[in-house]
Amino acid sequence: MKNHALNKWIIQRVSAVVLIPLLLFFLYSLVDLVNQDYTGALDFFDNYFSITVFTLFLIFAGLHLKLGLGEIIEDYIQDERIKLILNKIIMLYSAILPVVGIVSLMIIIL
Repeated sequence: MKNHALNKWIIQRVSAVVLIPLLLFFLYSLVDLVNQDYTGALDFFDNYFSITVFTLFLIFAGLHLKLGLGEIIEDYIQDERIKLILNKIIMLYSAILPVVGIVSLMIIIL
């Protein structure tokens, strides 16, 4: 049990560190995209570097979301049945949201 909790803690910290530069790139790009028209946004997402960084951001954000909310549920919810249901909902959302974002990116660039 200790090893599992330690692994989750390490993965959450590593994902947080990885998310810092990805978030900075995302915010910088978002500010830049606000001032562009639709064609400028398509040009931005036509770049493989931008798509790769944005995809990594979505994947690591989903992972970090799952780990963080899972820990909150484990710490503050006492009923095991509710805990199980909430963990399944969190797992579902943390998997669906990045997939929807990545599929949306693919639709934009194709």
